[in-house]
Amino acid sequence: MRSLVSSIKALSDEIRLRIVNILYEQELCVCEMVDALKLPQSTISRHLAVLRNAGLVEDKKQGQWVVYRLLVRNEFIRILIENEMRSKPFFAKDIEALNTRLQKGRGLITCKAAQ
Repeated sequence: MRSLVSSIKALSDEIRLRIVNILYEQELCVCEMVDALKLPQSTISRHLAVLRNAGLVEDKKQGQWVVYRLLVRNEFIRILIENEMRSKPFFAKDIEALNTRLQKGRGLITCKAAQ
């Protein structure tokens, strides 16, 4: 029960919902999230820490980047994202921005500048 409560608490923030929404698509590095969500790196990192502590995401070193992936792909998350969030233009814009960013390739633009 405790993990369910911490998961729901972690999802009770708009920025964290936006992060979960784009991580539902695929694994991402912080710079890709920064570009897609148009938020500062420190903000993304702080919210990723909350999601990681709640057991919703994990990170792994991949070459010179740290990539994050969504761990929880249960029915609750699927319904939340596919039935609720994806029907809202606000969240759909994040997916569009992510797709635009990913077309530029991993490691370009912000990622390179951050090294």
